[in-house]
Amino acid sequence: MPRAPYVEPLVSVSRGSTRQNRTGSWKYIRPLYRDAVAPCNRACPAGVDIEGYMNLLREGRLDDALDLLLRENPMPAITGRVCHHPCEVGCNRREYDQAVTVHSVERALGDESLSRPHPAPPPRLHSERVAIVGAGPAGLACAYHLARLGYGVTVYDEAAEAGGLLRQGIPGYRLPREVLDRQIERIASMGVDIRTGVRLAGEKAQAELEGYDAVFYATGAHKGKPMRVEGEDGPGIVAGLEFLKAVNRGERPEIGRRVAIIGGGNTAMDCARTALRFGAEPVVVYRRTRDEMPAIPQEVDEALREGVEFVFLAAPSGFRWEDGRLVEMHVTRMELGEPDDSGRRRPVPIDDDGYTIPVDTVLTAIGEDTELEALPWSLPEKWGSIIVDDFGLAGAERVFAGGDVAGEERTVADALGSGKRAAMGIDRLFRGGDDGGRPAEVTDLRWGGDGQVSMSRWRGDDPVRRTNPTNQVVDIEGLQLAHFRREPSHQERHRHDAVDFSEVNLGIDMEQAIAEARRCFNCGVCNDCELCLILCPDVAIVRREGGGFEVDLDHCKGCGVCAEECPRGAIIMTREGL
Repeated sequence: MPRAPYVEPLVSVSRGSTRQNRTGSWKYIRPLYRDAVAPCNRACPAGVDIEGYMNLLREGRLDDALDLLLRENPMPAITGRVCHHPCEVGCNRREYDQAVTVHSVERALGDESLSRPHPAPPPRLHSERVAIVGAGPAGLACAYHLARLGYGVTVYDEAAEAGGLLRQGIPGYRLPREVLDRQIERIASMGVDIRTGVRLAGEKAQAELEGYDAVFYATGAHKGKPMRVEGEDGPGIVAGLEFLKAVNRGERPEIGRRVAIIGGGNTAMDCARTALRFGAEPVVVYRRTRDEMPAIPQEVDEALREGVEFVFLAAPSGFRWEDGRLVEMHVTRMELGEPDDSGRRRPVPIDDDGYTIPVDTVLTAIGEDTELEALPWSLPEKWGSIIVDDFGLAGAERVFAGGDVAGEERTVADALGSGKRAAMGIDRLFRGGDDGGRPAEVTDLRWGGDGQVSMSRWRGDDPVRRTNPTNQVVDIEGLQLAHFRREPSHQERHRHDAVDFSEVNLGIDMEQAIAEARRCFNCGVCNDCELCLILCPDVAIVRREGGGFEVDLDHCKGCGVCAEECPRGAIIMTREGL
C-alpha cells in the first residue's frame, strides 16, 4: 500500500519579539540576587575573606587577591605554614570530595608578597600615639592595622628579637627564620617602631607608657603549667617551651637519648620532633587517645612519619633518679570517662600498678600560663586572663589587651584576630560614635555574625563588589552540587629524606595555588558563572554594567529555575512586593 505524502505541520510563528509579552505580571514570587557568607570566612580566626581572594585568584587577579588577603592578615606567609586552618574543616567542599587546601594557597600568596619590595608606609593621618607591649602575633597584628589606619605605633618587647612565640616557640623546620624576619620587616617598614630588649613592668612601665594615648597588652603565655606530680622540679625534668626557646636561641641542650614528652598539643609535637633532630628517641605520653589530641593533625602525622613514638592513655605519676640523674618515669594507665568542660572525655586513672618508662629527660608540654604580675595597672582578671570586651578594652579608659593574656585560643590565627579587634577598639576610642561613623556593634563586623571581624567592614572600603550583601552563612544544602565535578585537592610537597632543621613542608607553587582556587565553590557569592543567564526560560536575566546580573521583572514569571540551579546559593526566591 503506497505511503501517504508527508505534509508539513502548521506552526505558529511570531514575527515580533517575545519581549512584547510581559509575562512578569503572572508571578507572585521573584528571584533576588544576594551575596551571603562562605563558611570558611566565618571559621577563619584571623577574619580573612577567603572566598573573596580565592575568587580573585581564580580570575587571574593576583595583585587584587594579595591586597584582599593583606587587608585582614598581616602574616599570610606565617599562617599558611603554622595555622591549624579551621577554615578547611568548615569548607563545604569537604563534604563533596576534599576541602580546598586554603592554608597552602594562603602560603603561596604570602610568599609572593614577601618576594616583592615593601610597600610605601601608609600616611600618618592622626595625632594619637599607641604603645603595644609584646611583639608576638597579637601585638604585631594590632600595630599593623593601626599603622594602616594612620596612627603612630611603638611596640615594646623584652626579648632580643621581635616575634614572640613565633620566634621562640616554633622550630625552624616549621617556620624558617628568614620568613619570620621578612614578615616582621614588612610590618616595621609601615612606620611601626619596634623596640626589643625592653622589659616594661611596674613603675617603669607606668613612666614609659604615660605619654601614649592608648596601650595594648599582648605579652603572651610563657610559663609552663605544672604537672602536679611529686618530684617534677627535679633534675632532668624541663618545661617544653623553655627547651624550644633554648633551641631557637641557637643552643643545644643536653637531653640524652631517651626523652619523654608529656602532652598532646603543638608544643608537645614541636618538642618531640626537635628532640628527634638531636638524635634522641622521643616518646610522647598523652593521657587521652589520638582522637582527643589538640595538636594539628598534620603535625601528628609528620611526627609519626619521622619516627616519634606515642603512648596513649597514660600519665606520669612519679620519677626515679640515680646519682642525681633521671633514669625512670612511672606511668599510670588511664581510661576515658565522661566529657569534661572541653567537650573531650575525661581521662580517669585505672587502679593498677601502672608501668615504668626509662628516660634521660622529661619535657613537659601540657600548656602555658600567663604572667600578669608585672602589669602596671590593676585590670580585671579571671582564671589568669585579663577580662576584655569585644573590642579588647580591658576595663580601663585607654588600656586594651589581647591574645593569650586575654584568654584567646592559643593559636597564631586567633592572636592575629585579637590584635585586629583591638586595633578597631583603639580606633573606635578615638574616632568612634557619630563623629567617626564607625560601627558600634561588633556583631555587624563578624563574618556570619559570630566569626572573626572584618577590617574592610570596619573601614567601609570593601574592594569586593557585593550584591545585596547579607551576613547569613551558606551551608552545603544551599548549593547545587550537580554543576561541580569531583577533583582532588592539590597537596603540598614534603621532605622525607632528612631530619634536620630545614623546612619540611615545601608547599605548592603559584600555578597549583591558582588551580586550587578554581576548586573553591565560592559559596553564597555570585561569581558570574552565567548559568542563570543560560537557563532562564524567559530570557529575563540581563547583564549588569560593572559585572553581575539583574532580573527583568517585566518578563520574569517567577518560575524559580535560576534560584534552583544557582551552584552557589547566591539567588533566593522572595515574595513579590517584599
